[in-house]
Amino acid sequence: MTMLRKASRPMGIAVLVIGGILSDCSGDDDRADSPNLRQCKHLLGSGNVDSVVDAIGSSDVEARGTPQADVLADLLTKEAKRWQKADLPHTPYTACRMSAFEGDRIIGTVDASVKWSALSLGMMDSPKNSRTWRQANESVHVETESGPGRMRLIAKCAVPGAIDSQPSDLPLQFDVTGVTLGTELRWELLSAVARSVVEEMDCEKPPAIPSALPAVA
Repeated sequence: MTMLRKASRPMGIAVLVIGGILSDCSGDDDRADSPNLRQCKHLLGSGNVDSVVDAIGSSDVEARGTPQADVLADLLTKEAKRWQKADLPHTPYTACRMSAFEGDRIIGTVDASVKWSALSLGMMDSPKNSRTWRQANESVHVETESGPGRMRLIAKCAVPGAIDSQPSDLPLQFDVTGVTLGTELRWELLSAVARSVVEEMDCEKPPAIPSALPAVA
């Protein structure tokens, strides 16, 4: 199904929605100056976002997402403190979604998101998961192809005030999806958004997000 640009978009106004409400960026012709695209650059790195624009082949890019990393961290922290083992599913939060247009048609989308994972760290030792997940260190695991064009990272983060099993049973999960992106660029985006959010989290022992994609064991 062909995806088209909305016929009437607000001019100069960004509507923010977190946890189920979406924020639509302004209709300014100067995409580089839109507040949401600037925020994507802050979360993901300016050079990385420029590389995404090059990879998806259009300078007409719209962005939407959350306002800043500390807001994401606050939402995740509150959710972790309320969490019980029976609580599923977990709320996903869009850190940045960039859509490239050719006229009114969407020709490419790149999405970066975070949530508390349904996967536990103990699951990483199973034969099935050990074939697809790479261990970066004791707190971080990476799956390079969790779906078409998708890379995933889970990270241990013990939140003060959460139940004792939270650190191992409820790790953070970051996803970057972009079918037009190469593995290296997906990793640069994934590690950048993970690092931005983790730096704002009050983890008892912050996970070390590596700069290089972990090698196959």
